[in-house]
Amino acid sequence: MADGGDIVIELFEKEAPGTVQNFIDLINKGFYNGLRFHRVIPGFVAQGGCPNGNGTGGPGYTIKDELVGNPHKHE
Repeated sequence: MADGGDIVIELFEKEAPGTVQNFIDLINKGFYNGLRFHRVIPGFVAQGGCPNGNGTGGPGYTIKDELVGNPHKHE
């Protein structure tokens, strides 16, 4: 955030334990420090965490998706 404010998010550990743990691990390693949100659509999505600043980068590895049986989706 431009003013250095806090962001509050909700993590769904029961539905996506691997994704949540990976996110927490990256936070603890400082991966997101200084990175920007490269895509923001109000009321829908805010995407960030890309070291390239455009959504094409990442931490250098991939994780398994956790879509099957996950009830959370945007309608």
